[in-house]
Amino acid sequence: MLELYHYPLDPFGRIVRVYLKEKKIEFQSVEEIPWKRKKIFAEYHMFSDLPALVESNRIAWESAPVIIEHFEHSPRIISLWGNNEKNKIESKRLAFLFNTYFFAEVTHRILFEKVTKKYLERSSPDSSIIRQGNNNIKKYFDYISWLIDRRNWLAGNEFSLADISAASHISCIDYLGSIEWDNYPIVKDWYVRIKSRPSFRDLLNDRVANIIPVSYYQELDF
Repeated sequence: MLELYHYPLDPFGRIVRVYLKEKKIEFQSVEEIPWKRKKIFAEYHMFSDLPALVESNRIAWESAPVIIEHFEHSPRIISLWGNNEKNKIESKRLAFLFNTYFFAEVTHRILFEKVTKKYLERSSPDSSIIRQGNNNIKKYFDYISWLIDRRNWLAGNEFSLADISAASHISCIDYLGSIEWDNYPIVKDWYVRIKSRPSFRDLLNDRVANIIPVSYYQELDF
């Protein structure tokens, strides 16, 4: 069976986990802490990018884009990019937006300061950077609201990788209690629909050492 090495609060690992479950591709989930490499990574590639999909004790595909690209090109599997060229372009555009800009301006700032910084730099969080990340949420959530006002899902009428990408990033910062949901009712309703999907349930059970999620993190109707 395929093994997926990932860190629970890495949005890109979460994207792949939801993606594989939506595709009904069986895999075993293996937690990999980035600052504590396991033997398989040290032997094969010391700078291995997570998430990594391992087959027969050898890394087959590294990083979320590579893993998704591999399976999206399989003729036997229904595409999650979209069911036509227009939807595919829009889904890719929005996935890129969240995986690049939202990650840089929101996810990375909050996660690095609140979670990984103490392990990598042995230093305290910078509250000003966390505040910047929190402040940057609004423009993206306003955009999600604008899209959902006009569509069933982010890229159109069908659930796609655009929704998976955005929700995976949001789920990480939601774990840390960084979202004031009452300010974004449309985004909240969209996110509740995604939380209710079977493919998303495992993410709600994730826990990381010494960090307890907000009380409503697992609730489908919060």
